[in-house]
Amino acid sequence: MLAAAISNEVLAFGSPLLALFCLAPLYTAFYGSRSASRAALIFSVQILTTHLISSFWLANFHGFAVFTLGASAFGTALEGWMCGFVAYSMPFLTERRLGSRKTADMMESAGLRPFSAAGRILWFTASWIFYEWIKSTGAMGYPWGTVSMAAYRWLVFRQIADVTGVWGVSAIYVLVSCVTAEAVALIGSKPSDTHSMEGYGARCMAVRQCARLTLALFAVSGLYGLAQVLAPRMPVKHMNIVLVQQNRDPWESGENDSIRISKSITEGAVAAMRESGMEPDLVLWSEGILDRAFPGSRTYYEHNPGDEGLGEFIKRMGIPFVIGGSTRVNPEKKHTSNSAILFDKNGKYSGFYSKIHLVPFAEVIPYGENPLMRMFMSRVVGFSSGWTPGNQLVLFKVPLSGASSYTAPLEYNRPLYDEIALSEKGLSSSKDTERFITSGQENPDAFVRFSVPICFEDAFNDVCRRLYNMGSEVFLNITNDSWSLTPSSEYQHYIAASYRAIEYRTTLVRCANSGYSVVVDPAGRVLADLDVFTEGSLCYNVPVYKRARTIYARSGDWLAYCALSCIALCMIMAFCNVHGIRIPRIKKIQIIVTAAAPRTGNVIGGE
Repeated sequence: MLAAAISNEVLAFGSPLLALFCLAPLYTAFYGSRSASRAALIFSVQILTTHLISSFWLANFHGFAVFTLGASAFGTALEGWMCGFVAYSMPFLTERRLGSRKTADMMESAGLRPFSAAGRILWFTASWIFYEWIKSTGAMGYPWGTVSMAAYRWLVFRQIADVTGVWGVSAIYVLVSCVTAEAVALIGSKPSDTHSMEGYGARCMAVRQCARLTLALFAVSGLYGLAQVLAPRMPVKHMNIVLVQQNRDPWESGENDSIRISKSITEGAVAAMRESGMEPDLVLWSEGILDRAFPGSRTYYEHNPGDEGLGEFIKRMGIPFVIGGSTRVNPEKKHTSNSAILFDKNGKYSGFYSKIHLVPFAEVIPYGENPLMRMFMSRVVGFSSGWTPGNQLVLFKVPLSGASSYTAPLEYNRPLYDEIALSEKGLSSSKDTERFITSGQENPDAFVRFSVPICFEDAFNDVCRRLYNMGSEVFLNITNDSWSLTPSSEYQHYIAASYRAIEYRTTLVRCANSGYSVVVDPAGRVLADLDVFTEGSLCYNVPVYKRARTIYARSGDWLAYCALSCIALCMIMAFCNVHGIRIPRIKKIQIIVTAAAPRTGNVIGGE
């Protein structure tokens, strides 16, 4: 059911309604299992099925497609098995404490464990968040196939992401699935004899309380989301951007064709923008267009390829460009990174940002430096090396149109404390007075600082959060997803990335060679977009907002860490139960505070 709720070939943006109940079957099967191995298998089958149905397009990946889908499926199933095994620690702990599963069930039916249903619901929710966090972070992370992706269309209920991240969004949907499963189980187990009605009533009470809690969380989430969606946000400046979607797979069509089409689209878009009275501040081309590695190829692209070289074309346009290419970061070891290349308005190479979070088994081979792994990959799969991950976070800074005429306001960058001093003759100092005539500082309104997460980096907060916290005002993503050949792949990637706009209350701009190219505002609304798998350009006056330090920007994955702490504690307790290790209980803690007073003669005499 989860795979059907996520963006697919039938429902382009998924079904939040289906997402509300999608995990109810898993919940029922999981708590019906009688062993940790069976529970782990159930979890693994659920995760594997979701992955294969929702991410089938991985089979279209170039050259080693079956391996990419197969390796990712195996890794995902393994994660599911591990998380299912871990999640069983609480049911196991309960069985050990009460003697057996049968005893636990009898006690619950008798009404002696009225809060067991609530415990199951909260525990399963924490376990699922733990799974999604494990799946979505780290070098092997793949944040697809999550409940939060299925929640996309209900914009109001996604707004809590600036507090909890995507984990909070997933949690309230999982709670609904759990409560639904418990309610269905109660309906199917209603006793016919009066003797068992008391226990049944206690179970009903517990489920109702959980339902009320879930409803309250949904209501609070909805009210908060409504306030955020309706909140007026005034941009502090605007950036005129031209996005180019050339609808070419650079691996198939080759560099010359990609550049030729991109030039043609760009020239028409820039001319149209200028005719409308807007001067472009930046042109954005997608990932992987330039084949030759920088910085060595910088002179080549000044006059090549074609009759008008790339550098010459950019100079004629008179606009800075960001284009996807590559960088040879270590010529001796032949280390090359996937990069975003910045060109100034004269077509000169200005610098790069290299992708830090690479796609496992596609862009990078885990343990690829190991000779055995290299030999295996070379003989079995057909390739043995990939990109080298970047090791530097980079901000790009470009001037906005008319920046040279901007005066530096006196309200910016002024010290909190200052002094205006006159000399002993009552005269002012020209140097001191100058501080109150001109600021002497750069006008921040005349420039924009942006970061360029590359491809699926826009789905990862280990990169985006650091880029935002170092001063990024806008996320400009460049992507190559054309190899997938399916609209669902394009939309799934966009949905995963769209949460970054909400989490940091910033604008997200995505330029993809075949889509989904889009501009998203800080509330997650689409401001402008292009159809997938079409040639075209998107010229937009992108709003730039004052940077907001949201709770998520400050605290990161705090909700996932809470779930992780809960899981770890129960695992420790389960381990102690298995091995007969007694956990000491502190019955009473006494704190004795002794105050020492200076002793005087009278006091001593009194003693």
